[in-house]
Amino acid sequence: MNAPSLNEIRGAVNRDLTDEKMDQVREILVGDSMRSMDARLAFLETRLNEFEVSIGRQLDALEARIEALAGAADGDRRVTFEALATSVASLSEQIRRISRG
Repeated sequence: MNAPSLNEIRGAVNRDLTDEKMDQVREILVGDSMRSMDARLAFLETRLNEFEVSIGRQLDALEARIEALAGAADGDRRVTFEALATSVASLSEQIRRISRG
């Protein structure tokens, strides 16, 4: 059978106690620092997420503004071309009248 020997059981118990004691020592030495660092990291992650959301909203607003300006520029361009076409047609008519004399 593969039953553990008494020495193996004692060794496992000693390892468990040693591991537990090391965990306690580790907690005493760096526990507060680790909790503080974890809290700071959680705060920074939250702020980073808020920043990403804020930047996303600002980029969306900027994109909408650029599209609105582009639409307005297209409208202005059309109006200007129509006015230019009307002016050219009027000038052409005036030249014909002058040439007929």
